[in-house]
Amino acid sequence: MAEMEKMSEGMTVVTKISPSYLYSSEFTLALKMFKAAFPEGTSFFISEENMADALRDLVRDHIPDVDGYTCVVKEPAVLIEKDTVGEMLKVMRDHPDISCVLPSDIRGSRPGRAPNYYTMRGFEKFAESLYDPDNAVAPYDGREPWMFIVRSEFLRSIEIPENPVTIPCSLPPDNVCISLNAYIHPFIDYYKETRSDVLPYLPKAITSLLDIGCTRGYFGEAVKKERGCKVVGIEINFHEAQEAKSRLDRVIEGDIFAVDIGEKFDCITCLDVVEHFVQPDEFLLKVKTLLQDNAHLILSVPNVGHWAVVEDLIAGRWDYIPAGTLCVSHVRFFTKATVESLLRGNGFRIVATGEELTPLPDTVAKSIDLLKQAGLEVDEKSLAALRYYIVAQVAVAQRE
Repeated sequence: MAEMEKMSEGMTVVTKISPSYLYSSEFTLALKMFKAAFPEGTSFFISEENMADALRDLVRDHIPDVDGYTCVVKEPAVLIEKDTVGEMLKVMRDHPDISCVLPSDIRGSRPGRAPNYYTMRGFEKFAESLYDPDNAVAPYDGREPWMFIVRSEFLRSIEIPENPVTIPCSLPPDNVCISLNAYIHPFIDYYKETRSDVLPYLPKAITSLLDIGCTRGYFGEAVKKERGCKVVGIEINFHEAQEAKSRLDRVIEGDIFAVDIGEKFDCITCLDVVEHFVQPDEFLLKVKTLLQDNAHLILSVPNVGHWAVVEDLIAGRWDYIPAGTLCVSHVRFFTKATVESLLRGNGFRIVATGEELTPLPDTVAKSIDLLKQAGLEVDEKSLAALRYYIVAQVAVAQRE
């Protein structure tokens, strides 16, 4: 076990972390937020390798023969509302016949209540809106657990499987349930996105594509399958780069400013990347040297002018989280106007633009009307845009 903190007879947590996530700012924040959701005195066992062995050691050597609870978490890359653990423990206390309880999550919480949050404050408001003291428990539906709490005495009575996260799946249906008043949002599969939303912006005929920040290569793999072109990736994270190698034609591990790429491309994609650079101008100038004549650069950029961020600012909030528009690793923030200005200022011309739009809540729509009546300039489309897509080429004057 990589880390062991002071034992508590009440609550013990065992979890595993991915090597690729371990030293990132996203993980540091996620772990801090995760620990803050548990009662004071909770003991945390964090495994960097085999969680099953860690849990077996925990049961054998550390969990005392007294009443208590053990929380098993697939990975601490989750948002947890401050009352989540308390609600799960309440279910355990109110239902002594239940040995294991899961929180509700984005795969379904209550009928007619789809997740509609984009910031920490929005997550808190959504979780609070789910609370119903008269409807607190639902039968376990067999979903893959991301997190669960089990009675420690019950844990001592079973054989720990190689994948401890599957424990609820092996229990009798009447021995496990879902706490509807406890809610979490995971970021576990964040790097597995294929980014199908970007495919319509790719040129119809491309022979070579460079994906900067390719993570595990799922997007590049989708491009190869659809367009039949060569795909090269650049990834600074060693573990992500190793996995991407099984999907792409070539993966270059390291910082784009330090590696030798050795070729040019007729399309380069930077998907939610430019906001991670302290000097985005220098980044775009480097990108320009990797483009063939008449090649295309495609960016996707989170919109800091989205209504959820604006609403949070009005409420005096700006909370960094492990992923999303306010991701803790973002060092630059953009609206459509500022990202287009950045591109033009570095010798690009805008070919096409698009946006991912989200519905405006009724309260926001009513507020917009009031602001307009008061004479304020309001860009409703900007407020609705979660991210922007920009297709650009090097300006003719820059190529000559």
